[in-house]
Amino acid sequence: MIRTIVAAGACALVLPVVAQAQGLPDAGGVTVLDTITVTTPLRRASSLERTTSSVTVIAREEIERSAAVDLASLLKTHVGVSVSLNGGIGASGGTGMRGAKPSQTLILVNGVRISSATNGSVSLFNIPLESIERVEIARGPHSAQYGADAIGGIINIITDRGGACANGAEACTTVTAGVMHPWGGRLALDTAGRSAGGWDYSFGGSLFGTRGYEFTTPLLRSHEPDDDGFARGSFHYSLSKDYDWGRIYSSGLVARARTQYDHNSLAQPNETETDTLTGKIGVRLDHTDDWKTTLEVTGGVDNTTNFRKGTNVEAVFDSARFGVLALTEASFATDMVDHVLNVGVEAYREQIDPTGNYALKRRDLVAAFGQYSLEYGDLVVDSGLRFDYNEQFGEATTWNVGASYALLPELTVRASYATGFRAPSFNDLYYSTPGIGEGNPDLRPERSRSLEAGLNWRPTAQTSLDVSVYRNRIKDQIEWNRENYPALPMFPDNIARVTVTGLEASLDHRFGARWGARATLDLRRPINEETGRYVDYQDRFRASLEVDFQATEKLWLKAGVFHVGKRSATVSNAPMTMPAYTTVDVTGIYRLDAQSELKLSVENLFDKRYERIYYYNAMGRTINLSFSRTF
Repeated sequence: MIRTIVAAGACALVLPVVAQAQGLPDAGGVTVLDTITVTTPLRRASSLERTTSSVTVIAREEIERSAAVDLASLLKTHVGVSVSLNGGIGASGGTGMRGAKPSQTLILVNGVRISSATNGSVSLFNIPLESIERVEIARGPHSAQYGADAIGGIINIITDRGGACANGAEACTTVTAGVMHPWGGRLALDTAGRSAGGWDYSFGGSLFGTRGYEFTTPLLRSHEPDDDGFARGSFHYSLSKDYDWGRIYSSGLVARARTQYDHNSLAQPNETETDTLTGKIGVRLDHTDDWKTTLEVTGGVDNTTNFRKGTNVEAVFDSARFGVLALTEASFATDMVDHVLNVGVEAYREQIDPTGNYALKRRDLVAAFGQYSLEYGDLVVDSGLRFDYNEQFGEATTWNVGASYALLPELTVRASYATGFRAPSFNDLYYSTPGIGEGNPDLRPERSRSLEAGLNWRPTAQTSLDVSVYRNRIKDQIEWNRENYPALPMFPDNIARVTVTGLEASLDHRFGARWGARATLDLRRPINEETGRYVDYQDRFRASLEVDFQATEKLWLKAGVFHVGKRSATVSNAPMTMPAYTTVDVTGIYRLDAQSELKLSVENLFDKRYERIYYYNAMGRTINLSFSRTF
């Protein structure tokens, strides 16, 4: 029955929302939409409605109303995004986009890279939902703007930036406390505002913990029959001030988490402690109204220690990345054409301090890039060119060009072409643990070429439809030989080519003041051209349907159905098909008064048992009850 509902929703769509735009019809009956500004695709502020890329914005309100308990749960239901974890909350894994691997998806916090330099993964579990103001998801290659790793797309997590409170007060503080099942809870405190001196500020902290779930099945040879818990503490801040000459700003996030996992050998670790730190300090110089320069210093740390209590078993994978960015942007007009030109340089150092013998523990990267955009009436053209120099791998040049055209005030079409690349991580090259795995110092960088076309149709202020088709060809994709899994050791190699062809669609509609719905459809064909088979663990069909209802002035309800079709895998050299699965999430929010609310949410309502990766259980039913009050 649930699959029938999903199929019906998918057929109705032909489709996360590009944006929840609202508008009012003017006297002439033309829909006037609010302008939504995004910064991620072009590395500068631009209008979402006229973008030449496929972009999704997850606003703060959507985060607060979601049933998600963590960032991975929030992202997995959005079009183009796939999340695979080696277990439940706090487990290792990754987030990929459009059939690309997690290591081929660039994840940023306030525009700063946060991936580990050792294995290229991102500790998503260390970014608390309470700290996030919005998430911008730019699908498709963006290496011409950001360099390495942006083959599948970019996820930019923007934390709370403070500013004037909604009620007009100088400062506002929100306290959230909750309990959950499996046994656990959360406590968060956030304060934001604007001082009398004009400083916008935000700071806060949170604690989160859960007894967790059994991460593995008995078929995994390292299976350890117990629940695998997770605990995290975090702190974040943002500080900025505008002057006549420009702006100064700084932001940061620090978190420490501990995750239990399975290993039945006393000689192997079964817990992980992960420290995540990211931050930046910047200044924007406004030379004129149309010319400004930005200077930033950035830094990030991802330290991971695997250990077993009561023993001296320990494996350390510490990494750090420090960089500088200089970017100047100029806008000018000639006749009926508006132009924007960006030119920038950036450099950063990656360094690691791991257990084991790595032939190289540091590398420097420098890059120069430029972007040019023009707007001529209903036509928008974006282009970019970037040159990267990696002292280990040499040069890489990437470029992109895209255009959008408003056929009608409510209908815009777009097309783009882009190239991308990714350099092997330190683990890909030099990891060495006898009997477990060995790196390959002869690996070549991955490279990609992608073509995309799409349309955005907003016939009324209540309806938004976005559709895109794409093809991404990845050359020399790096794969660890999981064909023998769970047999060991493993080692990486370049495979000839992976081609991903896909269609994405999202549809939002408000039926009235109280009812609304969103539907998404995601079709992909990820093929390993060397074998002619589907790429392991990549989604081929995904669909979702969400309905929200304002039952009363104080009560808001939401229900969502999420379906993922069959996927391919290879285990012990045997091709396997992983079964499809469907999950249901529900949320209810009751506003006690203007400052207080109760929230009850259930993720995976029917406790569906399924695996995203063979022998690793996905998250089961999770119930959350929380109380929030703003002072």
